[in-house]
Amino acid sequence: MVDYLIKNPENSYDRNLSLTQSNDTLATLTSLKRFSKDQKHRKHLSREADALARDRLLFHIKENAPEVQPTRRRPFMGLSCQNCTSASRESLVKKTTENLALIDILRHNVPNSCNFLSSRIFSHLHQVRALKSYSYPQVAHLVLKDDRVKNAVERTALQQFKDSESKEDDFYQKLIKKNQARATQLVSDMRSTLSDFLLRFTSWILYKLLPCFLTSVVVHPGQVHMLKEASKSGLPLIFLPLHRSHLDYILLSFILVNNDIRAPLVAAGDNLRIPFFGSLLRGLGAFFIKRRIDPVMGRKDQVYKAVLHTYMNLCLRAGHNIEFFLEGGRTRTGKPLIPKYGVLSVIVETFMDGTIEDALLVPVSVNYEKLIDGNFVKEQLGEPKKLETFWDAFKGIWHVLNRNYGMMRVDFNQPFSLRELISAFNLTSTSSSSKPSITNRILKSNPSTNSLYGTDVVSDEHKSLVENISKHVLYDCAQSTSIMSTNALAFLLLMKFRIGAKLEDLIVALEELKIDLEFSRKDVGFSGDSIDIINYAASLLGPGLVKNEKDLFIPVTTLPNVIELSYYSNALVTHYALDSVVSLATAYCLSHSNYTSLEEIIENSMDLCTIFQYEFLFCKPCQGLEQVIINCIDDLIIRKEIFLQDNDDELVKKSRKMAAQFENDGYVNDEYVPKTYELRSDKVDTVKYFAQILMPLVETYAIAGWTLRNLVKKQLLENELVEEIVRELKNQLEAQTVHYGESVAVDPIKNSLKLYQKWGVLECQQEYKLKLYSLKEPYDNYESIKMFHEKISRFRLRNDSSE
Repeated sequence: MVDYLIKNPENSYDRNLSLTQSNDTLATLTSLKRFSKDQKHRKHLSREADALARDRLLFHIKENAPEVQPTRRRPFMGLSCQNCTSASRESLVKKTTENLALIDILRHNVPNSCNFLSSRIFSHLHQVRALKSYSYPQVAHLVLKDDRVKNAVERTALQQFKDSESKEDDFYQKLIKKNQARATQLVSDMRSTLSDFLLRFTSWILYKLLPCFLTSVVVHPGQVHMLKEASKSGLPLIFLPLHRSHLDYILLSFILVNNDIRAPLVAAGDNLRIPFFGSLLRGLGAFFIKRRIDPVMGRKDQVYKAVLHTYMNLCLRAGHNIEFFLEGGRTRTGKPLIPKYGVLSVIVETFMDGTIEDALLVPVSVNYEKLIDGNFVKEQLGEPKKLETFWDAFKGIWHVLNRNYGMMRVDFNQPFSLRELISAFNLTSTSSSSKPSITNRILKSNPSTNSLYGTDVVSDEHKSLVENISKHVLYDCAQSTSIMSTNALAFLLLMKFRIGAKLEDLIVALEELKIDLEFSRKDVGFSGDSIDIINYAASLLGPGLVKNEKDLFIPVTTLPNVIELSYYSNALVTHYALDSVVSLATAYCLSHSNYTSLEEIIENSMDLCTIFQYEFLFCKPCQGLEQVIINCIDDLIIRKEIFLQDNDDELVKKSRKMAAQFENDGYVNDEYVPKTYELRSDKVDTVKYFAQILMPLVETYAIAGWTLRNLVKKQLLENELVEEIVRELKNQLEAQTVHYGESVAVDPIKNSLKLYQKWGVLECQQEYKLKLYSLKEPYDNYESIKMFHEKISRFRLRNDSSE
């Protein structure tokens, strides 16, 4: 962007920006431009609000003497894991790439070397014509010739023959032909028809349409450079993006094609195989897969699995790049979903059987200032999801083209070797099995049993490996997701100012939040004066979510609006999840005593991580959860200074610190001396602030557990049980025994049911798409339900206790 501004000074929207500020997002500055039009009103507010904000921050600095803050330089996001992929981390990235500015790919300029007038007038047409051509070989016709598919057809026909009453050979041959015909139809429905011409044509169309509803599509040129270098390796690139919108895969292909990188084949749900749009997506690289595979007479669909596995094998062997969403579907809450493993298991199995020598995994983070597909409020309140139709898609496009959705940000993480990651995990599992340690505790979640993404594609010995890779990638994606202005405003209003805030208070809070995010090397996707950022974000969110009454900003915390507002807030909830866990554990420990110990905080933090294992990935699979919690506690102690410090002078403190290095896990002279902590009175609000970040989820899980009493001596279908929990949450919200409207949400409710299943409280019997819940025999009574309810409810803050 620096180069862009230097070469095109007339396109700079704020001539007062310094060179350092120009490194910030040009798109955000463009979006904020309209808030500078009313100069008198803006300058009056700027003078008063900014002066007050500076005074308050200066007072804070004088009184609290914080550590020197790092310089404000945009962090380079998405470097691969130092523990697992150290060799990959040293490749593709140059130190100079960190200093490169962000670019808006919608702002294409014809090179100065091009002197043709027609090329300058039709710059977008010139751009797509100049793109590098790639051949995209079709492999669908080879699928049925593969032995894997032939064997699956024969096995399925043989099983059907054994299950039938007929014993005639002609009937067996009919079953063979029937399954062959089905395999042929599956290939026809699944196949992609990726076309270089259609990619170019669609690229030109997008150059015209995207500015109608997006102010910019922002990427980091250093990340694009990494992909270009990685594509020269000859290894397939496996793009693994977060999934927020149907626009994700279209724009990812758009970015790649316009940077002369081979477009990937994209695994899309078969619900998108609708007239016209399905054909368009197929030509842009989509191959359609089933979201769920229903068990047939207690067995898996062997023919479908063989067709999918073979098709992806052939695509990789033919040199195609692949893109798919580990989450399975779009997030309905704004938080990354717990991964599903099936498609990745095909990639791993392809590597394991030697079809490909290696592959480069590319985690991709995607974020929007405003969600383009609309909100998922109705689904979160219990309404079933509607299937996509042609007219729904058409009306959706028309609706989008007449709105402003702000900026989209895409971050491509550093590509890393699948071979290297698998070797690291295998080495870790070998060493950990020989030397078990409590600090290496990890949370194992149960994979889906009827989803396409179930792990039955790979052998049993590789299931754990696929799970670890999936979680590592999604953790990396979450860590590198940029925070947008709407995320920041929604988070501050819901977590700090639920009853509203004056502009000057929001300015101070936003500046503190930015400093905190920059300290943890979290990138922000906005820049400029805080007053403009706040006004801009509030205008994007709209009065239905944030009311602006004479510079008093009030979040709408009533149903259903608060659920949509929490969607934007959850991008930061994910970032602060572990801080909230530790703060909740600390608040609980100090609720019955003025002192607590490190061990007590760790133990309760581990309990909370277990409770929320289906909501967040608290650490990478290569890390020990307990050690990550200890590091978080240290950060709160050192940086936030939440506990009282002793009055010893610095020399004594240093002596104790040195002595502690020779102590053995808290033992002094063979006697265990636990270290105790006392909360500072002036840090109570800090702990409450972090603790309440997860309070809506605590309420959801606690009330879900309480509602399980309705299952005593009876059974309920999943939708009936979820409806009863939603009804109970609404009733308690109205009675003000539940304090957070965002607690009434279906996704966390379903995750809580998964938790109670894992704890052995619930039993789920499934037949096709129906799930029937009942209590297991030892817990089919009110006393047991109350016990498990209290196991979670104990973490509700005192003023939020509902029972």
